[in-house]
Amino acid sequence: MKKLFAPLSIAALLTLATVSFAQIETPQPSPGASLTQKVGMTEVKVEYSRPSMKGRKIFGDIVPFGDIWRTGANSATKFTTTDSITVMGKGLAKGTYMLLTRPGKDSWEIIFNKNPAASASNYTPEIQKDDVVKVMAKPISLPMSIENFTFGMNNVTSTSANLEMMWENTYVAIPFTNDVDSKVMAQIKQKLDGPTQNDYFAMSQYYFDNGKDLKEALDFANKAVAKGERYWMLRHKSLVQAKMGDKAGALVTAKRSLELAKEGKNMDYVRMNEKSIAEWAKM
Repeated sequence: MKKLFAPLSIAALLTLATVSFAQIETPQPSPGASLTQKVGMTEVKVEYSRPSMKGRKIFGDIVPFGDIWRTGANSATKFTTTDSITVMGKGLAKGTYMLLTRPGKDSWEIIFNKNPAASASNYTPEIQKDDVVKVMAKPISLPMSIENFTFGMNNVTSTSANLEMMWENTYVAIPFTNDVDSKVMAQIKQKLDGPTQNDYFAMSQYYFDNGKDLKEALDFANKAVAKGERYWMLRHKSLVQAKMGDKAGALVTAKRSLELAKEGKNMDYVRMNEKSIAEWAKM
């Protein structure tokens, strides 16, 4: 009996241990949520938690006036923008920020901090150095109660929107804009202007390196150089000319490349040009 008892006891203990350490899933009191909105050509995303009122007094009590708030529950709210925007007149570069607030009875301070460690419990002087944008917003009283803390996006146009916060009977809007016009006009200009200098240079290199039509390669090289002389582009053009049998033209181009390489203090191109000039001058 004793020999059988020990193994059975160990098995029973292992079973109890497995049951004890099993995870029991329960609803979160402040579930996570996210809000994503395209504003013009910029995508804005807010990741936060949604605490409930549960019959409590929130602002001025659970969330004291004058204290830094993580703007939600559990952890600080994350705000991400895929392009630069302007928040109430202040520029905010693209990226992810911790969105902290300092609620007040008559005004709220809105803080965008680039330090991922920033939170209400960790808003030290060192962390505060990473504040990127700080603006003031006016709270508005709602005629009804909002049970769960909520972020929303309203008044959305191609160039602007309001990031909204609502909880209890308080509403706060954070207007922001994005510069759509300059981005669209830049694209239009690029299309009208055709390929850029680097586009022409890359096409010429591809044609030359892969044994394609040298006349096309030279044409692309000329178009690249026409947009501004660069010694590395002129060096490439001289090689195309030499391969086409135009040694006289290659010499002229290489000498100009040599001159610019010396001005740019790039000794590698100085040496390459000097070697080619000496070689082609003998032919």
